[in-house]
Amino acid sequence: MKNIVIYSPDFSLCYSLLMYLQTQYKVVATTDMDVVSSLVCNGSADLVIMDTEPDSDVLSKCEQFKKCKSEVPLILTYVFNNRVKEPEGKIKKFVNEIFYKPFDLNEISSKIPALLTSS
Repeated sequence: MKNIVIYSPDFSLCYSLLMYLQTQYKVVATTDMDVVSSLVCNGSADLVIMDTEPDSDVLSKCEQFKKCKSEVPLILTYVFNNRVKEPEGKIKKFVNEIFYKPFDLNEISSKIPALLTSS
């Protein structure tokens, strides 16, 4: 069973995604980005879903993830606004998919198998 790591500062979103995906995948949900880094770099993550606005910290984490395990697919979700256009442009080279909130869970879950197959 493939391992999916979910990060969000919002515990309820972590829990909701965990409940939605746990029947098909082993899911770890956390509000701590350092836990995500550890799981990616020790090879325990097959896919990462991050619910956070793109900024310089998120960009450096994505770079770190790709250095640790370049094939791990990254999904980013956040509420789009005009002030994140520039950081989003930079982060696009590291993430496989971006979903803007409110997102459709069916759309995200339909992308996961293809991302896991290509990794």
